[in-house]
Amino acid sequence: MNATGRHEQHEQHEQHRCCHDAGSDDSGALTLAPALVRVPWRRFVVLGDTGAKCPRPKGDSGCRPWADHVAELLRTVRPELAYLNLGRRDHSAARVRARQLAKALAFRGDLAAVVAGGREALRDPFDVDATEAELSRIVGPLRASGADVLALGPFGPHLLAPPGEQHGSGPQHGSGPQQRLRLLSERTRELALRHGALYVDVPTPTVAAAAVIRRLADHLDARESAAWPTARPAVSPSVCPTVRPTACPPVSAP
Repeated sequence: MNATGRHEQHEQHEQHRCCHDAGSDDSGALTLAPALVRVPWRRFVVLGDTGAKCPRPKGDSGCRPWADHVAELLRTVRPELAYLNLGRRDHSAARVRARQLAKALAFRGDLAAVVAGGREALRDPFDVDATEAELSRIVGPLRASGADVLALGPFGPHLLAPPGEQHGSGPQHGSGPQQRLRLLSERTRELALRHGALYVDVPTPTVAAAAVIRRLADHLDARESAAWPTARPAVSPSVCPTVRPTACPPVSAP
């Protein structure tokens, strides 16, 4: 295949990945990525603070948490998926651990999402080390239970902008809310790596569901690719479609 063909194939692949109408609160056009047609999870649990709930003010009946949309989409493949959202708007990371973790473990989820620490980061001073420790004490037991864990970064605009372009940026933890949120995002990414969790970068709540679905699809793609080594014997065309068509190499003519 030439370069043009590869480019067109890549574009087609991206068009079939999770899509989202960024103008809505995760109620836009979410579509199922190809890898998710083999959804392995049966029990989905969410722990967290405001980030686990609806991004609009409390009492807005027309808004649903991003996790509701994720569960709804996963149920198109796994109708029996059990879903529990333990998130509370007023919970710090420490309260999430103290009041939600035991319930999450009792639920015995095989897919968990954690979004916490944002409330602390919005306040000055911000003890990022203490917040990271609490998050680690949440993610660690969930991973030890055998669950795949999504560790979501804090919601906040401009988190992906260079520090020098952010208002109030500086070396200290109390330099400004965006800098503190950015720091929490970096620490969340690091602890996710340590625990073998899946980090999800979510700059705004309106793209949370799409970002989570995309991360899950990437995870399943990577898991499946690892199960199919690059070097493998050619597969007969008559057998290939029943195995994994996209993974089957061309069979050379005798």
